[in-house]
Amino acid sequence: MLLQVLILSISIVILYFGAEFALNSAERIGKAFNFSPLVVGLVIVGFGTSLPEFFVSHLASVRGEYGLALGNIMGSNVANLFLILGVGGLMTPLLMARRDILLQLVWHFVLMIILGGFLMTDALNLVSFFVFEAFFLSYLAWTYVQMRKDQRLNPVENVEAEQEKINVMVILRLLLGFLLLYGGGELLVSSGKELGLLLGVPAFVISAVFVAFGTSFPELVTAVVACIKKKDTDLITGNILGSNVFNVALILGSLSLYKLPLEEAYQWEVIALMGGTLVMVALGVTKLRLHRLFGALFLGVYGAMIFYWIS
Repeated sequence: MLLQVLILSISIVILYFGAEFALNSAERIGKAFNFSPLVVGLVIVGFGTSLPEFFVSHLASVRGEYGLALGNIMGSNVANLFLILGVGGLMTPLLMARRDILLQLVWHFVLMIILGGFLMTDALNLVSFFVFEAFFLSYLAWTYVQMRKDQRLNPVENVEAEQEKINVMVILRLLLGFLLLYGGGELLVSSGKELGLLLGVPAFVISAVFVAFGTSFPELVTAVVACIKKKDTDLITGNILGSNVFNVALILGSLSLYKLPLEEAYQWEVIALMGGTLVMVALGVTKLRLHRLFGALFLGVYGAMIFYWIS
């Protein structure tokens, strides 16, 4: 068992560095194209920090380990919303009242409704694939339109964009990041399966608790760094919402191609995600900030979900 725990730990470290290499390269590419901090958080950072979930879930599905794949997605979204925003709220006030953030929250809530509906069926199939991917493409198109509108309303000189160059090293680091993500994902899936067998617990529990925490670690690091620097804290909320949309609409949607069987409805996970989103919308409408009280509340919900999974 100690060997499998060691392999699991090593795989998480490999995934972390893979995500770091890929994320840093993607951020530099985003800055070269003069994307705003919120769009960098939603699209570039959101996609970059979802790469571990993408590799792990697809590798698990190819091997028929559907519990690992689903646990990774559901556990990561719960960790993103309640663990990371909880930690962020304890460290610095997070504003939800901006119109663009409120609209992102609406997108997130609608996606949770769609997710809840499909999780009540027997399996994810081509229907869920097309619905999720249509949602994802609409989300990207809407984000792009909002970015162009923001650039027209708030024109800035492209000094930073001119200074940021996309060279060969950026591309090589991006490719190295993908390679590490693939290798780390392979190790994580195999060790997660073995641990589940040794401990006598479902693969979903191993994945939702341990694997999901490991694949959500890049988002946690991104949030903590932004809070410490107290700079571009919109990146925190944007990163979480973008990452969750990528996890469900892109990754879980693409997993539908494997005709993923659903043994449970995962209603408590969906209820928690919808409830957390509604709390954030309420904070935005009332112009309150997600700070210590709500940060502690979110961490409490995350603890309750961990207890629910392992009990």
